This record gives sequence, structure tokens and C-alpha cells, in this order.
Amino acid sequence: MPSITGQPLENIVECENLTVIRDSKEILCDASCCVPRHSLTFLVGENGSGKTTLVKTILGLLPKLAGEISINSEILTNSRAVVGYVPQSVDFPKQLQMTVTEYLKYTANIIPEEVEDTLARVDFPFTHAGRPITQLSGGQQQKLLLAAELARDPELLFLDEPLSNVDHSGEKHILDVILEIKNSGVTIVIITHDWQMVSSYADHVICLNKNFICDQPNSCICKNSISKVKIRQIQKLTPDPTDTHDGYCYVDNI
Repeated sequence: MPSITGQPLENIVECENLTVIRDSKEILCDASCCVPRHSLTFLVGENGSGKTTLVKTILGLLPKLAGEISINSEILTNSRAVVGYVPQSVDFPKQLQMTVTEYLKYTANIIPEEVEDTLARVDFPFTHAGRPITQLSGGQQQKLLLAAELARDPELLFLDEPLSNVDHSGEKHILDVILEIKNSGVTIVIITHDWQMVSSYADHVICLNKNFICDQPNSCICKNSISKVKIRQIQKLTPDPTDTHDGYCYVDNI
């Protein structure tokens, strides 16, 4: 809820004690975390730790069994924050003949006169504007999805592995775009396995680890091993198996 002073809350997203089950399997268990406003937050963890599930649950795309999620708007009104999401990939039906221009029109209300500038923002070739989206490469589809979300002027933007399908020449441009929109006041959450990107750009890190449980957070092996170093020195660590046990560890605010 809004603060009494009328100032924006420190966190734009707060999750408390989330439990999520998919296909009869417990993916998240009693997970709590937050996303600071105006931050570049990275969500990291091993494959299967629940990163994409956490994001989709925050977005309301997946149901939660238990817990609370709060997304607070920058403007202290009853209006909801504009939230964007770019998945790692989308399986468009092969029979879909929608063009790039049509996709931007129907998903982001982009008029034809604005298509070139919209695509240029993410380094997408305007020569492909009339091409069916099913004929685009994985990297081009991801850039198109990002262009559409940016055109909606989101206050909060989730990106799932935004560089995974982009060629090397396009990586720097996408990173520059991400930093540009972050500096304009947009809160960004990125799912990634790229620890070099995390160590170079992170304001905040949320680490999911399904091998631990933190009965005493101050003595958590995972949190202590990461939080004792500065953000630019984060390394992916494998905890001592003799110190692990059944349960879950959600390391936040690193």
C-alpha cells in the first residue's frame, strides 16, 4: 500500500511466503523476496530453481498455492503499474502470417509512421517490417518482443535471458538499451545465467537455491558466501554438500 508520507515505497515488488506447485511438483516453497524501485535486479539460480516460475507468478500468469504478492505503482493512486514481460522465446504457430508491423500495431498500438523508430530502438532492421514474425530468427523475435514492451512505457519490466538468442554484435546494443531505460526510471528484473553481466551491472540480486533451507538466516551458507563480497566480485559458488539438507533457500538483498 502507499506510504503515509506520500513518498513512493522503496520496493516496487514484494513477495512473501510464496508457494507454487506446477504439474504436482513444488517449484517454490515459502519464498520471500523484493525488487527495489528503479533498480536493475538480477534473478539467478540453477536450472529448475524456479526463476521463470517466480516471474510468471508475480505477473499473475501462474497461480500461487500460498503467499502474497504486492506490485506498487510509482504514482500513489488506485491505478496499477504498467508491467512488461519479454520471455526467453515464443513459439508462434507456423500458420500465423502476422507481419512485424502488424504485431506492433496489435500488441503496442504502434502506428505505421512510428514503426521504424520503434524497431531502431532495439537494433531491429526496418527492412524486415513486412516480414511474417514466424520467419524471424530467435534473436529477431526477441528484439521485436522487447520493442513492443518498451513502446508501452512500462514502469516495471521483466526480461528472461534477454541475450540468449542475440548474436554477439547485438548484445552490446541490447545492454545499452537496458541501461538506458533503467536510467530513465524503469525498474528492470533480468533472469540470467551470465554472472559476468551480474557482476558488472547489478544493483540487486535475488538468488534461488533449492538445496538449502535457512532456519537461521544469519548463518545461511549461500547468503554468507555471497554477501561478504562486493557485487562486482560475485562468483557462482557450490556449497559444501555436507552442509546442505532438504529444503529451499531464497537469498535476497545481496
